[in-house]
Amino acid sequence: MKKILIGLLMMTGISLSAQTFPNAGFESWSVAGSYSSDTLPSQWWSMYCNTTHQSSDAYQGDYATRIQGYFSCGIAQGIMVNGQKPANYYNIIESGTPFTAKPVSISGFYKYTDAEPGDSAEVTVILKKYNTATQRRDTVGLGTAALAAAGGYTSFTVSINYLLPAETPDSIIIMFNSSKYNLVNTSTWTLPNLYIDRIALSQSASVAGITEDPAGLFQATVYPNPFSGSATVSVEGDLSKVSGLRLDVFDASGRKVWSGNVDQNTVILSEIAKGNYMYTLGSKDKQFSAGKIIVQ
Repeated sequence: MKKILIGLLMMTGISLSAQTFPNAGFESWSVAGSYSSDTLPSQWWSMYCNTTHQSSDAYQGDYATRIQGYFSCGIAQGIMVNGQKPANYYNIIESGTPFTAKPVSISGFYKYTDAEPGDSAEVTVILKKYNTATQRRDTVGLGTAALAAAGGYTSFTVSINYLLPAETPDSIIIMFNSSKYNLVNTSTWTLPNLYIDRIALSQSASVAGITEDPAGLFQATVYPNPFSGSATVSVEGDLSKVSGLRLDVFDASGRKVWSGNVDQNTVILSEIAKGNYMYTLGSKDKQFSAGKIIVQ
């Protein structure tokens, strides 16, 4: 049963410092265009056709978005991103919506059916700014979280770490992936199913690059940096006070390229291609530290 929508803010969009994030409740829909006959939520696009669907099984309002992979030549991933489809849809960093606020987190409601135990959906948030000196897009803020299986609508929150706290972003990317590990049930040939509804971003606030937690503060230092081949990550903090601490490395598009459990105070990074990356240190629910690395 759908819940009654309460409040003008949720009906009209997300207001942040006089800004409105478009179609945050997925109530407006349109045909995707020539590359796909899908019906998509307005101001959003899917990486592959036949993976994003309108659903009347909503948390609030009339509609929610259902994201699911598709059997094509292999498995087309169920990925939905805000903004306009870029010329090369693998280059997600070129997408997004104009945005200059500094939210501290993104939240919303989801439900998720995994195809195989251990899989999860994933949400990634990137706040970016075009750098006129380098003619590239800098990542101002970054947040990511896994969404575990949930039979009914469940709230989620993703904290945003500001890698460049002094900078003001010019746009925001929000990406939903229906299968973090791209798993499929080979007995039933079903794929994971992710429902998303009622996205909200917190009000702007003063931000720092780390998040405080009663269990203590965890910091990660990479050395050498830049590096070639491998580097050591030194983690400061009492590891006994938190469970499931992980180090994740992302490329410029927000794609995770390396991930590892942190069960001791040193971690070795290796087998990462040359380029510029971002890393986050966090647990399932919180992120504590973030920074940049360069692989030469």
